[in-house]
Amino acid sequence: MTRMRTIKNGSRTVRKYPDRPMSKASRFVQDTDDRGKSFLREERVATVSITLAEKRRQHLLNHPNDKNSKGKQKGVYWGKKGFRDRQLTKFYKEHIYTFVDENDLSRKEWVRIAGFRGEEE
Repeated sequence: MTRMRTIKNGSRTVRKYPDRPMSKASRFVQDTDDRGKSFLREERVATVSITLAEKRRQHLLNHPNDKNSKGKQKGVYWGKKGFRDRQLTKFYKEHIYTFVDENDLSRKEWVRIAGFRGEEE
C-alpha cells in the first residue's frame, strides 16, 4: 500500500526572507582596494520584472534571424543542408579572404568579389 503525501504546511513552504527578491543578476563594478589597485567587484542586484511583450522584443533584437520554429531532429543529423549552411555557402561564393594592406602582410579580411549584388565595396 502506498502512502499518500499531504500538502506541506509550516515554515518550510514560506520564503525565509520575504523582503528580499529571489531572482538577482550580477553587475560588475570597477573598484580600488586600500593600496590603490583596481579590480572588478560583483554586486548582486534584483532583477526587474518585465512583461512578456517586452521580453519578446528584447529577444527579437538579440536574435534577428530567429524563425521561432522547433527543431525536428535532436543530436547530430546528417541530412540536407539547412538555412545557415546555405547562407555560409553563398557567403563563400561572394567573398574572398585576402590581404587588404600591402604594407602590413598580417592584415587579411573577407572582401566581396565584384559582380555580386551590383556594386563593389
